[in-house]
Amino acid sequence: MRVMSTDKSSTGNRADRGIHNVPVYIRLAIPVGALYTVVYFGMNWITARRTNRYHLYFDRELSIPFVPGMIYVYASLLILLLLPACTLSQLELRALARALTITLFVAAVCYLLLPAGLGFERPAYVPDYDTVYQVLYALEMPHNLVPSLHVACSILLIATIFNNTSSRWIWGGLILWASLICASVLLVHQHHVLDVISGLLLGLMIYRLIYLRAITG
Repeated sequence: MRVMSTDKSSTGNRADRGIHNVPVYIRLAIPVGALYTVVYFGMNWITARRTNRYHLYFDRELSIPFVPGMIYVYASLLILLLLPACTLSQLELRALARALTITLFVAAVCYLLLPAGLGFERPAYVPDYDTVYQVLYALEMPHNLVPSLHVACSILLIATIFNNTSSRWIWGGLILWASLICASVLLVHQHHVLDVISGLLLGLMIYRLIYLRAITG
């Protein structure tokens, strides 16, 4: 994941980053968020009405345990989405917005070509976590699977932050965070192994081919 930029003139110095970039972040986040809402839910709606859905998993994957508490790791994507506001420069924020948009459309094409169905059966009630799971199930139909957009976006966001620090402690924390998110989508039974692998590869590919090129010119 580590690709440290040596051209500081292209990415900006430390003074280019900080809370003063929040207005730029908001201006970029609103259209990107709206696009995600329309495309992501649109793909789920389309696939839910198709009859030729694929089972892109091995039967033995269905023995992966359901760990309700991992929902909080799963939801930590929301924190990742906020971090760029203060950790990236304006140039990097624009590059990230472009990268996230391309990630969305690549995933959407995959969802159209590979309409899938989740193999795990969603529980009707989850003790101690029922409210949060009912919200999750209401928002996410079990069809946008390969690649996992949750994993792809998480990896892309973590990679951009990873690129802006020289602290080995932070690198270690970010790698651990990325690993836990990849595990969480399996342990809350939202995705299968192929979804995670393809999401990981998509996130890294977009980071290298789109984001890094945009910030280095």
